[in-house]
Amino acid sequence: MVEKHVTLIPYGGLANRMKAIESLLHLLGDAEAEGMFVWFRDKGLNCRFDQLFQPLQVKGLIQKEAAFTDLFLYDRPRLKNFYIPSLFQQLFYRDCLHENEVTQRVYDHFDFKEWVRTRNNVYLSSCILFYRNPHKRLFAHFHPLPHLQEKIDAVCATFSSYTLGIHIRRTDNTRAIEKSPTSLYTQKMKEEIDKHPDVKFYVASDSLEEKKQLSVCFPNRIITMDKSTSRSTIEGMQDALVELYILSRTHAVLGSPYSSYAETAALIGDIPFEKMTL
Repeated sequence: MVEKHVTLIPYGGLANRMKAIESLLHLLGDAEAEGMFVWFRDKGLNCRFDQLFQPLQVKGLIQKEAAFTDLFLYDRPRLKNFYIPSLFQQLFYRDCLHENEVTQRVYDHFDFKEWVRTRNNVYLSSCILFYRNPHKRLFAHFHPLPHLQEKIDAVCATFSSYTLGIHIRRTDNTRAIEKSPTSLYTQKMKEEIDKHPDVKFYVASDSLEEKKQLSVCFPNRIITMDKSTSRSTIEGMQDALVELYILSRTHAVLGSPYSSYAETAALIGDIPFEKMTL
């Protein structure tokens, strides 16, 4: 019997990669296959997987930190690498789906499970939740490193009996700035105060000014964390993970459009998510 094997290259930001890896875990279980994900560091996420999470305890899964030689075999074929990896991938895999091909197939209701079962040895790169078993809880295998979990628990201990998560994306996302002004958040927060007098808000943002402004507008109701906003440092990415899990433990999350971060937090916590958009 030919063993079925899936190689995944997750890319994008932290939330994007988590979604892609979670899809792989569900797919491996449903297709009765083994698999591997290869974690590449780049300027958008310059941090190893094992500097964020404990090892994923999943049978048949290999977690690989990319080495220099992996740039030729596993990296996404692009202009920057002259599409050289595609030459090796055509030799080693029965079929490959790259980036937008995966996204398009999701829209087309592509059967990824059957694809794995009939191709046996396949490769794909993704930044989305491309496959899901609806009967399984999302992100159950992801566990932050113990010292990061301690930070998460310490902040969550300051929550009131009703705490909402607020995620405002600003400095690196022009579409979020245009379509999700701060006034939308403040209006919604005022409505929540009317309904829940003891409400507090955990505010996650890459903008210190946004945090200051909300602290002035809603004194004694804002909880936030001093953190690095740099994706190019280990500390910055660890702080991003801590905030993601803090948001996941609120009662609901209000988040910016064109950003999967807040939505992923809601999926982790299985809580409501509301997109704040014009």
